[in-house]
Amino acid sequence: MVACRAMSGFVFQWYGLLPLLILVLPLAWLLAHARRRRAELIAAMGGGLSTHRRLRDYLRLVAFALLLIGLARPGYAPQKHSMSQSGRDVVFALDVSQSMLAEDVSPSRLEVAKQAVRDALKTFSSQRVGLVVYAGSATIMCPLTYDYDFVRYMLEQTHTRSVDFGGTTVQSAVEKVVDQVFMSGRGGVQDLIILTDGGDHGSQMSRVVELLDEYAVDLLLVGLGNPDEGSPIPVLDAKGERSLLRTEEGIVYTRLDDTSLRTLAAQSSDAVYIPVGVRAFDLGQIYFDYAKDREVSSFSGDDGVVVYREAALFFIVPALLLLFLSECWGAKGLEFGLTTMLAGLLLFPIDTQAAELKARSQFSEASQLYVQGAFAEAEALFTEVVLSGTVTAMSVGELAAVQLNRGLCFLELSRAQGEELPNLGMSYAREAQFAFLAAKRYAPTMERAGLRLESTAAWVAELQLRIDEATAAQEAIEAQMQQLIERLQALLEAQKRLREQVLKNDVSRWQPKRRKDTPPDPITAPPDSAENALRFVEEEASLQVEGESIHLAMQKLDVQMTPPALAGLPLMESVLGKPLELMAKVPPGQLRAVELLAVWDTWPGARTEQWDAEKAIEEILSILSSNSSDSSDGDEGEEMDYDGEYEYSDEMDESMMGAMPMEGDFTVGGEMQALPLPNYSAEDILMEEQGNLQFRQQQRASANAADVEKDY
Repeated sequence: MVACRAMSGFVFQWYGLLPLLILVLPLAWLLAHARRRRAELIAAMGGGLSTHRRLRDYLRLVAFALLLIGLARPGYAPQKHSMSQSGRDVVFALDVSQSMLAEDVSPSRLEVAKQAVRDALKTFSSQRVGLVVYAGSATIMCPLTYDYDFVRYMLEQTHTRSVDFGGTTVQSAVEKVVDQVFMSGRGGVQDLIILTDGGDHGSQMSRVVELLDEYAVDLLLVGLGNPDEGSPIPVLDAKGERSLLRTEEGIVYTRLDDTSLRTLAAQSSDAVYIPVGVRAFDLGQIYFDYAKDREVSSFSGDDGVVVYREAALFFIVPALLLLFLSECWGAKGLEFGLTTMLAGLLLFPIDTQAAELKARSQFSEASQLYVQGAFAEAEALFTEVVLSGTVTAMSVGELAAVQLNRGLCFLELSRAQGEELPNLGMSYAREAQFAFLAAKRYAPTMERAGLRLESTAAWVAELQLRIDEATAAQEAIEAQMQQLIERLQALLEAQKRLREQVLKNDVSRWQPKRRKDTPPDPITAPPDSAENALRFVEEEASLQVEGESIHLAMQKLDVQMTPPALAGLPLMESVLGKPLELMAKVPPGQLRAVELLAVWDTWPGARTEQWDAEKAIEEILSILSSNSSDSSDGDEGEEMDYDGEYEYSDEMDESMMGAMPMEGDFTVGGEMQALPLPNYSAEDILMEEQGNLQFRQQQRASANAADVEKDY
């Protein structure tokens, strides 16, 4: 169906596809080139094989041209349909200030207003509808349209952050509507429905009335909320926690500003005010009662819609028949015809005998590699059998056998790697499952593939259990490491505090300035040195005990973290080798500090020992902090205790191809499945863009909030 001024008896509705007919020329060259190459290959093999006729290629070219013509949508027998439409233009202006979140009507004033608009749209049929939201400023959510579903969608996106500024100014909504939504020349048939709780914060009502009169806009005011009793405003903070809106004066309470709305309606002869308050109401019925005696506009013209009858099937059906005939021309049986059809679509026909010989050779080599235990090489060769293009020379049973043996290779690789690296073993096991499933798709009656699926599922479950156990063990080690770091930090802080106290109580060693010819005063111990020495010794001894405890905990943790392969190696080869070497020096240094703190004269030496202990702890913390992020890498230390075995010596014999006298299964090559194409609908894209728009509006509103005295 297309709109057209001058009718024609036959047209192409998608005529932009017609230039693609030029592709017939390169397609003809490619088909001729494929014929020559096939003839050369047959001659090189000694001849004796027939080639397809040129007529098949001619049929393909004609089918291709007919398909393009059909896709261009040819049409005939046009019929013209006139169009007319009548009705009024209605714009809903929705107050989205924070006061509309008040819950004196359930669930809130804003949600009641949005539901009222939805109910009104159900009763509309010929009205053009627009949607504007406002608070301190106004935003057009939807221009005038007959698409009520789009209006509903935009209504769902409406919230208190849909505008740049908070507050309530009816003037901003009216100015936005008359300037950018309503169309000129339609005065008298334009209605503005404002749903609000009043409480205007800066509008010039005289200017609002002047705009309504100037553009001949009729105004319907709908007041929401309790006019007698104030209601608090619930808001959500940045953490999503619910609270009540407050100012410096306390909790904000809001009520329906009935007086200001009545005053505005009284100043304009074309304004009507309906105070619905907190009671239920039907906005659709209210509007129809309001507009039942008002004029409506209608239009109809000479232009209309021209509808053509579709003729595409008259081209597409013959094209498909010709294509099928070309692929089956001269074929010996339907199976050969379907096989050669794939080659024909690729434009490079495949010689089935040469492909079969190549498949036999690849299969034989892959079978030998499997028997020798080279499972990775065998799997790669089995996969090459399928991906090389020889699939057109195989039967369905042979393809199933290829996939079965390919899965066996993956299963062997999974068992070989699963002991040390369960994650890698899981990856191979998943590939094995996919290969066995592919075998079942080719040959649903193949029992061996079904049995392998069951046993592989059990192996996958066991691998998953070991992965979970390894993850739990790693998390436990990380928790112990974090606890160790916290203990070291606490020990470091306590050691620093004690050293500073010792230094502070040893002030008697510092002599005041004196003349050069004056001999220094004799240094004497402070009066409380004995008492302090006893206290310092006790505290340092306690820290020394903690140091030894931390050293022991670090040794135990190192045993857990060191892989079995490194067990028994020198200390520096272990995971915590360097930290352990440093920590081994801390308790002895602390013990020497205990001995030196017992006598006031040796306090300086004690502080030196304390300082050395602090530096060692700081270096340990530096090493642990820099390496803690790497503690979860790898799967070292995981042990597997699987007792099951699989015997494959007979499997290769059982899955031998019936059509090929050779050993082993003709493994089915697992084709990797392509990723799905993106499937984003227009609604998804529109919703994403609307979310981005709301975020930008919220950012602008936050930046400008300081300029608004009342943003509710």
